[in-house]
Amino acid sequence: MPTLPILQRRRERRIRQSRSSGQRLTRAGLGCGLLFATLLGLALVGLAFGYASLTADLPAIETLPVLLDPPNGLLYQPTRLYDRTGEHLLAVLSPHDGPRTHLPLDPAQPEHLPETLARATLALADPGFYNHPGYDWRGWGDPQIHPTLAQKLAADLLLWEEPPTLRRALRERILAAQITSHYGREKVQEWYLNSADYGRHAYGADAAARLYFGKSASRLTLAESVLLAAVSQSPAINPHDAPQAAIQAAHEALDLLPDWVAAPQDIEAARQQVFSFAPPAPEPNFTPAFTSLVLSQLQHRQRIERGGMEVITTLDFEAQTQAQCAIRTQLARLSGVDDPPACALQVDLPPLPPGEPLDDAAASAAVINPLDGQVLALVGDMRPQAEASLLTGRRPGTALLPFIYLTGFSRGLTPASLLWDIPHAESPLPNFDGIYHGPVRARVALTGDYLVPTQSVLEQMGLAAVLQTIRPFGLQLNDTRDFESLLDGQNLVSPLAMARAYGAFAANGMLVEQNNAVLAVHTIEGVLVWEQPRASVSPLVSPQLAYLMNHVLADASLGRPAALKIGRSLDGNDAWAAGYTPTRSLALWVGGGANPRAVSGLFNALLQAASRGEAPVGWERPAGISIMQVCDPSGMLPTPACPNVVSEVFLAGYEPVQADTLYQAYAVNRETGLLATVFTPAQLVEQRVFLVAPPEARNWAAAAGLDVPPTAYDNIQPPPRREGLEIASPAMFEQIRGAVTVRGSAAGDGFAYYRLQYGRGLNPETWVLIGGNVTSPVLDGILGEWDTAGLDGLYALQLVLVYQDGRIETTAVQVEVGP
Repeated sequence: MPTLPILQRRRERRIRQSRSSGQRLTRAGLGCGLLFATLLGLALVGLAFGYASLTADLPAIETLPVLLDPPNGLLYQPTRLYDRTGEHLLAVLSPHDGPRTHLPLDPAQPEHLPETLARATLALADPGFYNHPGYDWRGWGDPQIHPTLAQKLAADLLLWEEPPTLRRALRERILAAQITSHYGREKVQEWYLNSADYGRHAYGADAAARLYFGKSASRLTLAESVLLAAVSQSPAINPHDAPQAAIQAAHEALDLLPDWVAAPQDIEAARQQVFSFAPPAPEPNFTPAFTSLVLSQLQHRQRIERGGMEVITTLDFEAQTQAQCAIRTQLARLSGVDDPPACALQVDLPPLPPGEPLDDAAASAAVINPLDGQVLALVGDMRPQAEASLLTGRRPGTALLPFIYLTGFSRGLTPASLLWDIPHAESPLPNFDGIYHGPVRARVALTGDYLVPTQSVLEQMGLAAVLQTIRPFGLQLNDTRDFESLLDGQNLVSPLAMARAYGAFAANGMLVEQNNAVLAVHTIEGVLVWEQPRASVSPLVSPQLAYLMNHVLADASLGRPAALKIGRSLDGNDAWAAGYTPTRSLALWVGGGANPRAVSGLFNALLQAASRGEAPVGWERPAGISIMQVCDPSGMLPTPACPNVVSEVFLAGYEPVQADTLYQAYAVNRETGLLATVFTPAQLVEQRVFLVAPPEARNWAAAAGLDVPPTAYDNIQPPPRREGLEIASPAMFEQIRGAVTVRGSAAGDGFAYYRLQYGRGLNPETWVLIGGNVTSPVLDGILGEWDTAGLDGLYALQLVLVYQDGRIETTAVQVEVGP
């Protein structure tokens, strides 16, 4: 039948389609499986590479026993600070200078860590200690969080050189797992308790117990154990720095303790305990302020403070000891203390100026090398009793004046520029000596602390320009309302910042990026950990401007080429001495109203100590600097009337070109004091030099008792007529013009010759010859012809008669020459 083949063919087609679909599904499944396997393989490879990257250069956990196992664990030796030679110990970062004590957890040992401290520490620092593999994923996104004891050990002792990144957080957990697995939980706990930070450089429970309670950790009560456990979580809140806060933290911790730490009745008894703290004992520290500076500059400070390190600082031991001794001695003298300090002063302190003892004398100082910024000596706030670890900012006062004048020098002012120190209604600030000094050169106004001319310079330059000059020197001035606020407002500058700023002048205009106090750090085994890189310096002012300032501030009394600026706050309570040599920059502050002479004498002693072994070389004059003679105080070219001629320095192109006009010579009648004329008898005429004050300074000149140059002329009295010596024409005060015939007489016994001459004014300073010397006598005749073309005004016409024996006689008339 025909239908059967048809059905058979349909059935075969369905079978083929089914087989084809199955094959496609099989192939798709195989493809997906292959893709999944490939992705899984890549992920595993990525994880392997990631893990390899995480564990690359992973610190060896075997380092921990070297650091923490007794008796030779490196961390049981406190970190020590040495001077630049490595020979003189400056400070020990520990409550006492000696190895720290390691206490075991084993209660069978005579001295051991108390179980109450171990449990309290676990309750506060790692409550899941026995339930995790040494690490906890909590806080994994914050590298600053270390939620387990093993993680703290890994972070503080193995990974301290790595930056706090996510990578370090993961590496920390890997190490924590290795530490716990390899050494066991008890060892982890013991290591932690013997190395934890309890504040004030007390590392380890026993050091903390002895510091705060005056006894071994093995004798701690529950309350004391809980307090130390709380301190280990916040070392700054400790019984010496914050006793009430430490007690409160202990009580809060007691309230949170679980019952596996202590029985409820024991916890309640601990709440009732009254803490008795041992008095703070000073750390072995010869240089407290310098030590604070060193610690602030240490990289990886927390690890270095833990112990096992030696820090080589920049300190010059001899300069430091002499600076401390000199300051302590001078403060004792200023305070009227009879017994001098027990130190070997090897520099000279000059006698004190007369004055009453000071009630609140204090001082601080800094010495740096201006070429590389290394701090060579640093004395913190010192009083006759002791030196503090602080270096407090002080009002800069007139120690800022060089920077104000530097602004002027960079804009055309010169050290020779004339400034007026006179009373000014808009500048009521008086000078420290109560005297107005009138005309002064800019150099004198700067070194003498003359406030009125300094304020004038600031106003001419503009306060914004002055601040633009000052701030790159590193002096942070926030109170800039006006001149007075700038010097004596809320601005505070430390001696270290002042020494760095002045050091730019010492270094020919180059400024170091920062002051450095650390040369190198290495382990007690000698392995170098960190070394100071080469100092970074940058040009701040030109060598020419720096040379101007060095020349202005030069002080020959210091015994070597050096510069010095004595500064004071406006109320006189703060005094500064800031100065330098080419290799030393020194800033000294003295408080309590000390006499500037006493401050200067102390500065000189400090400079002597700091400069020992340094060649007394000065600054070479750079190209672009000229030296020339000027009249003092105008700064202009000298004239015969100038009373004082001095050498002055200038930037090339800014030298004076005009003659001095401040001092002028006048011919006066010594009897009348009036201006002489050609008719004043010669024997009565004398030259007098007067300071010619501008209108704004005339009141000062009068108050200062200065003679005022006369403005009126002597009475004009025609000379008596004498036969043989007469000008008959033109007549006295005749108006003339053009060509004038001069008639008269010029004759007599012993006649040699005569001449005619004219000059402008009533008493001409210069004369112009009419014709030449005439050797023939004239009686009532023509003496000569005078061409007045081009002349206009009052003139004197003079006849000069010369005899054979050298005698000279004159006569003259005043005439008005018209155009």
